[in-house]
Amino acid sequence: MSAKLLKQAIEIVEEDLQPIPNKKAKQLKETTDKRTRFKIQNKRQAILQKQTVSGKHGEKKNIVTIREELKTNNKKAEENIKRLLALSMNSVKVKDAERIVRRAHKGRYVEKTLPKIEQESIFTEEDFRAFEEEYFNS
Repeated sequence: MSAKLLKQAIEIVEEDLQPIPNKKAKQLKETTDKRTRFKIQNKRQAILQKQTVSGKHGEKKNIVTIREELKTNNKKAEENIKRLLALSMNSVKVKDAERIVRRAHKGRYVEKTLPKIEQESIFTEEDFRAFEEEYFNS
């Protein structure tokens, strides 16, 4: 038991041994006892809440687990820094900016216009003509 609990126990025992001279003093004692009991209960509840909020009580951690936690925390911090730096830089391309402006101007979605890609073939026009002649003439 702690010294504080011993002192409280001794005070309770001493108060019980002392005679109370009149009814008013007895009523005062009872109300103060109720108040102190309520305060003690509130303190106990607060201690229990702190224990549950802070985590597992009495758990020991290894050096290895602590190092791993620190590494993960450092990685998270580095990722956050990279994101903030990316946001601070102007990384908007000219095409994207123009598309945003067109959309804002028209007030609706602007469809993408894909440029027509000319298909390149291995065969030249002369090869196709020679093939046609061979195919149809035979």
